[in-house]
Amino acid sequence: MQELATKTKTRLWIIAGIIYGLSALLLIRIFYLQFVMGAEYFRKAMENRTQMIPIQAYRSVILDRNETNRLAYNRKSLSILVVPAYLPENPQKREIVLSNAALLLEMTVESITNAIKEQALDKYTPVILKYDIDPKTMIRFFERFDLYREGFSCENRPRRIYPLREKAGQVVGYTGIINKEELKKLGTNAEYHSGSVVGKMGIEKYYDEMIRGKEGILERLVDVKGNVLSEVMPPGHEPVGGNTIVLSLDSDLQELAYDLMGDKNGAVVVSKPATGEILALVSKPSFDPNIFTDRFSIEEFFTLKNNADKPFLNRAIQGAYPPSSIFKLVTASAILDANENPQETVYCSGQMRIGNRIFKCWSRHDTVNLMTGLANSCDVYFYTFGLKVGRDAIMKFSDMYGINRKTEIDIPGESVGLLPELNWFKKNYNRPWQNGDTANIAIGQGDLLATPIEINTLTATIVNNGVAFRPYILKKVISYSDHSVVWEKKSEVLRKVNLSYENFEFLRKAMRGVASYGTAKWLRDVTDVPIAAKTGTGEAGEGRADHAWFTCYAPYGATNSGDVIAVTVVVEHGGWGSAVAAPIAAQIIDYWFKKKNPMTFPKNVDQ
Repeated sequence: MQELATKTKTRLWIIAGIIYGLSALLLIRIFYLQFVMGAEYFRKAMENRTQMIPIQAYRSVILDRNETNRLAYNRKSLSILVVPAYLPENPQKREIVLSNAALLLEMTVESITNAIKEQALDKYTPVILKYDIDPKTMIRFFERFDLYREGFSCENRPRRIYPLREKAGQVVGYTGIINKEELKKLGTNAEYHSGSVVGKMGIEKYYDEMIRGKEGILERLVDVKGNVLSEVMPPGHEPVGGNTIVLSLDSDLQELAYDLMGDKNGAVVVSKPATGEILALVSKPSFDPNIFTDRFSIEEFFTLKNNADKPFLNRAIQGAYPPSSIFKLVTASAILDANENPQETVYCSGQMRIGNRIFKCWSRHDTVNLMTGLANSCDVYFYTFGLKVGRDAIMKFSDMYGINRKTEIDIPGESVGLLPELNWFKKNYNRPWQNGDTANIAIGQGDLLATPIEINTLTATIVNNGVAFRPYILKKVISYSDHSVVWEKKSEVLRKVNLSYENFEFLRKAMRGVASYGTAKWLRDVTDVPIAAKTGTGEAGEGRADHAWFTCYAPYGATNSGDVIAVTVVVEHGGWGSAVAAPIAAQIIDYWFKKKNPMTFPKNVDQ
C-alpha cells in the first residue's frame, strides 16, 4: 500500500512538473512576444490596418509663348481604381469581385486582368480602369459597395488633357505609368516608385522632374474587411502641383504648320535665329496623346507604334534625309573660304564628265558664277568647284555647321545626320574615295544625311554671321504658388562657323536670289515678305519620288535681328522642293508677318 502511494506521488510530481514546465514555457513565450517582439508585431499590425496612399500631384500646366494657350493641363476625373493586393486571395471570390466590376464598368474580366498586368509593377500599384465615370456608375458603385470593396475604389484623379491633340503630339509628349526600365533608371529619386505617372515623350519626358510636382501621402485606416475607418494627410505631406511652364512654341503657328502639311509626311521647323527659340516643331504623321489617358492596351500601343508611317517618329529631330541642294550652302562656304573668285564662271550644258562617268545637272544653265549658281542651284558649277576645293574643305564646313552633330534641343531622342568619313566610306564600300564621290557630296547627294533641325540651325547660323544658338523649347517657369517667374531661358551659343562677315553677306544675297530670280522666283507673286531661301530635291532611291526640301528666313534685309524667323520644311517623297515644300514655308511666313506680327516691307529690299 505504501509502495502504491509512493508511485502515485511520483506520478503527480511528474505531471505537476510537466504542467509547471509548460506554463513556464508559455510565460516565456508570452514575455517574448509581448515585450521582446511586441513593438515589431504592433508595427506590422498597424501596417495591416494603415494604408499609405501616394497622392499624385497635378502636373504643370504647359502654356505656349503667349501664356494664354494651353498645350497641356489637368482636370479632375472621377475614376475607378483597383489595387491588386486587396483583391480576394481565394480564386473563386476573386473571380466574383472581378465579374461584378466588369459588369459595372462594361468591361470584360480579361481586360481588367490585362490592365493589372500591364500597369502594376507590384501588387500595391493602383491601376486606373476607367476615367470620367458618369454619375449613374458612381451611384451604382457606392450603392453596392459590398460587391467591390475588396480591391476597388472610386477616386478623383487628375487627367492630362492635350488641346492640340496630334498637332503637337511629339513635341509636347504624353504621360503613362512608369515601367521597369524607367523605375530602374529613376529609382534613386524617392519621387519615383511603382505606379508613378511619368512623361514618356517630348517636353513631358525631358522636364518630367520639374513638371510632376511633389506627391502627397494619405494615411488611411481600414478594418479587416477593408472598410475605411479614417483618412488623414500628415502635415507637410500635401501634394504640391508642378510650376507652370511656358514654351517658346506659338500654338497658332504650330496648328497652321501641321495643317499646311495636309496628307503629306514630313516635318516643319520654325525658329528665331537671334535666340534659338523654336516657334513651331511639326512632325507628320503624328498621334493624339490624349489616347494614353484612356484605357489603352499593350496591343493597341504596339499597333500604333508599328504603323508603317511611324507616327511616334519625330521627323523634325529624328528624320535623316539627303540634304540635296541645300548642302550647296556648305560647299559655297568652303569655296568662299578658299578665296576662289566668286565671279569666275562655269558653262553648264546640263551635264559634266568626271572620269569615265557623266554627271547630270537638273537643267541647262549656260554661264553661271557662284551667285547665280546658288540661286539657280546649278549642279555643274558645284561639281566643278567642289572638285577644285576638295573633299576635306567641304567636310570641314559640314562639321562646323553641325551636319553630323546634335543641336542639343531640349526634347529627348534627337538623332544626327551623316558625314561619310573616310573610314566609314572604306568600311561600307571597300574602295578608296574618288572624284565622283566628291562631286556627289558637293551637291548634297551621295551618303550625306541631315535632320530638319540641323538644316534649320544651318540656316539660322548664316543669318547670324556664323553664330549658332542652341535651339530650345522651354522658355520660362512660373511659380505655382505666387505666379512669379522663377526661371527664364538665356540663349546659349552652340558653335561658331569661321567665315567672314562679307562671305556670309554673300550667302544671304545668293539665298535672296533663290526667291527673287532663281529656283523659287514665283514666291515674289504670292507674298510681299522678302524671303531668302534655298531649295532642295533629295534622292530617295529605290525608284521612289524624291524628298522635297525648302529652308529660308525672312524678312531679308531686316535691321532688327529679333524680327527674323527661319523656316525649314521637308516633305517625304514630295518631289521638287520649290513646288511642294516652298509653298508651305511661304504661307507660314505670310501668316507670321501678316497676322501674328504685322510688318511693312520696303519695295527696294534687293537694291
